[in-house]
Amino acid sequence: MADGRVHLNLIDSSRQLFELDPDAVIESENGWLFGAGSPSHPVISNAAFRSDDSVDAEEFIARAKHFFAARGRGFSTWIRGEQSEDQDLTTAATAAGLHLIYEMPEMVLGSPVGEPSLPLGAELRQLSEAGQADDYWKVAAASYMSIGFPPEVFSGYSNHTGLLAKNVAAFIAYLDGEPVSIAMTIVSHGVAGIYWVGSLEQARGKGLGWAITAAATNAGFKLGAELASLQASPMGKPIYEAMGYETVFDYRLLMSPPP
Repeated sequence: MADGRVHLNLIDSSRQLFELDPDAVIESENGWLFGAGSPSHPVISNAAFRSDDSVDAEEFIARAKHFFAARGRGFSTWIRGEQSEDQDLTTAATAAGLHLIYEMPEMVLGSPVGEPSLPLGAELRQLSEAGQADDYWKVAAASYMSIGFPPEVFSGYSNHTGLLAKNVAAFIAYLDGEPVSIAMTIVSHGVAGIYWVGSLEQARGKGLGWAITAAATNAGFKLGAELASLQASPMGKPIYEAMGYETVFDYRLLMSPPP
């Protein structure tokens, strides 16, 4: 089913993103993924995912708490909406003291989209060498501040060659020569996961968010995906809906504070 594949894409893509941080600690066995990045942020940089629905929920949460407590970290676990295979996770996480901090729609699209014309002075480039990644993460840090992400959550992403992997396509939009918008796709399980879409404030309202998301979406289909997927922020959701993305369920992030 699509919801199973998009969930596995999120997990595999998260592992690849953790691997961009040379100091991250990753455990991806036994039906789960635990990733502790260099930053200590308990939502973005430290996360737990259950990759096998048959893994006992209470054991998963207990193992996650032990993994992150050993590193002095809080963490968040990603749980699919209440009408899903993750109902047991909600029960186990709540019983273990995790609390809901954020919800976001999981949205999918079944075909490529039209790529609009760029505004005057804009240029769209796909990353083709590791040195371009500095621009990508600078835009990420600045653009995500507007929805409450501290810029240091991107500081560990120094293994820039990961953005050039065969199943990855990352894009930067430049406006008058300055990097202002970003998006990437990571393809696995027949799904093109669209991640880290963002635009600087001065570039918003010019159509660049649409253009760069379309470029990443279409690149995913060119890499062999049958479906595109993303987790939408409140700011991005109207754009994605206008592009044809549809919500299939909501992700719920439950957080365990640092020990």
